[in-house]
Amino acid sequence: MIKAVVFDVDGVLIDSSEVIVNAYQSTARKLRLNVPSRQEILDLMGRPLEEITRTLWPNSDTQLYMKEFRSLFMGENLVIPRIDGAPNAIQEIKKPGVKLGLVTGKIRYFVEKHLNEAGFDLTMFEVIAPFEATQKHKPNPEPLLYVINNLHVTSEETVYVGDAISDYECAKNARVRYIAVLTGSMKRAELEELGVKNIIESVADLPEFLKENINQP
Repeated sequence: MIKAVVFDVDGVLIDSSEVIVNAYQSTARKLRLNVPSRQEILDLMGRPLEEITRTLWPNSDTQLYMKEFRSLFMGENLVIPRIDGAPNAIQEIKKPGVKLGLVTGKIRYFVEKHLNEAGFDLTMFEVIAPFEATQKHKPNPEPLLYVINNLHVTSEETVYVGDAISDYECAKNARVRYIAVLTGSMKRAELEELGVKNIIESVADLPEFLKENINQP
């Protein structure tokens, strides 16, 4: 019986892929760094900003890049749109009494900013694990286990909804059932090649999928 549903944020609840890709590339140009391709960035989605920065530019000033990247979102007041139907899906899943949580590589400031601007009610999520909540990050299971423990449920009673390789690996490492959405960084064929069995088009399809496939009350 499912008692908790935990969500990634980017690519799952908000349609952030293109905004984030443009932000990485724009910041690289500003700092005169090598500009990564869209796919190079998407392949790292779901991981913390610092890890992505060190991976793409191992010899650069990581702290300077992170400062410029974050200032881009603050200064330009970018609003990231929600995935169609996502807030309604959240409300429908919540009604039976299932607990909800969030796991993300974002710092809390941007989690709250982007979800509030996209029209989500943050009180729907009992536990949020932003970047600063744990020492280790996806694909390490620590942030997902942090949410599970604070929701007072077990891994067997939880499903995790994500869109990236790091999400899948995090769920696998935490022994949590994983559901992938196709609104983020990966295509169906890529997910199937990884062995992902539960794949839906969008989080908007999640309430029905849970009822039909995972014995939600």
